[in-house]
Amino acid sequence: MSPIFLKTFNCHTLRSHLVYKVYNMQTNFIRILFIFFAIFVGTVGLLIRCTEPYLPVFITRTYCYGKHSVKELHPIVEKLEVPKSWFKHFYLFVAPTSTYVLCLLIYKYLWNGSIPKYIMWLLDIGLGSFRQPLVSPESTFVTIVVLCPHYWKRLYETQYVTIFSNAKMHIMHYTIGFSHYIGSLMSILGESKGFVEGSEGYFSWQRITYIQLICAVIIILSSYVQLRANYILSNLRKNKDGKINSTIYKIPHGDLFEYISCPLQLTEIIIYVTASIILWESSTFHYITIWVVSNQISTAVFAHWWYTKTFQSYPKSRKILVPYLF
Repeated sequence: MSPIFLKTFNCHTLRSHLVYKVYNMQTNFIRILFIFFAIFVGTVGLLIRCTEPYLPVFITRTYCYGKHSVKELHPIVEKLEVPKSWFKHFYLFVAPTSTYVLCLLIYKYLWNGSIPKYIMWLLDIGLGSFRQPLVSPESTFVTIVVLCPHYWKRLYETQYVTIFSNAKMHIMHYTIGFSHYIGSLMSILGESKGFVEGSEGYFSWQRITYIQLICAVIIILSSYVQLRANYILSNLRKNKDGKINSTIYKIPHGDLFEYISCPLQLTEIIIYVTASIILWESSTFHYITIWVVSNQISTAVFAHWWYTKTFQSYPKSRKILVPYLF
């Protein structure tokens, strides 16, 4: 056998072996990633809340952004910051992507179509090629049917309702934001029957339960309450003549703001916890929910702390997240 042939053969064999290993890896990267996010956010948030004056600017300026941002500059962190208004990009991505996922579900479950190979390949990379078909077609369908309009509503809010200041955030937050929405959609599809090699997804309207329908209504109502809260916050940044001043901060009033400081965070927690109830069979999506709860509680604690520190007249009866309790 010629040396050239042996070299070509060995290269081809090595490449095939690597492809086989990548395609057949058993690691659920999404689960690992969101366990890390949840622990990181909770630990660093608590650390900053308790010891902020003693921490280096590198840490506090990386973690905090928006109205919580650290005024002191750091030459390295400053180069890694992007406008906070780039939050819009998350929904420019996830709204049409979730619509595509919904179309896939309709094609698969209602028309008995075949799922493209590249979708299976992507899900294998994210959740591992040995993932199991744990979630019923009905659970997956109901979840995406209610989350898809929620994502479009968030796109509308970020484009036409929310008034962003000129504040910046670390690119870490920007990256985590995209990871969240990619991971959410992949974790919903990745363990759904019909989206795992060798499984069949037989959908039946009769198998949709009352609990799933009640949870769907709760998600829709929570999303609506979130929209109202964003309108209230947006109006705070408008003068009496309607002109916008993106640097104004005022005490919000109305709706849930009369009872808690952070209705946006509360409704986001409710949306994902309720989605977890619909997807109770899943072994991965619940880690997304744990990350959301950890992140939103941390954000809410910081926001409430900022309100009480900034405004002497801030209502003392107003709680952080849960009316009358917390």
